[in-house]
Amino acid sequence: MTKKDDMSIISLLARSKKRVKVLKSLEKEDKIPSKISKDINDNSNHVSKYLKTLKESELVECLNEDDKRYRFYSITDKGKYYLKKVEDDYSD
Repeated sequence: MTKKDDMSIISLLARSKKRVKVLKSLEKEDKIPSKISKDINDNSNHVSKYLKTLKESELVECLNEDDKRYRFYSITDKGKYYLKKVEDDYSD
């Protein structure tokens, strides 16, 4: 991974506390979007958009892609790395 790619992901997370909250929600266990939604106090439509962006950046993965109604998401090792980095470097 290049420094440019690294900064791109850090920027993605630093711009949105909700994306960071989604990653934090997935730290302890795999979850479905509605459970993440309750954890971070945001609606399911927004959570789905956050998950899509995080998935495109390989920070989360869908564990059962074929299931359209009850998808479980998990934080990846890359997601854990960047979550820690953002928490350490950009926390309030």
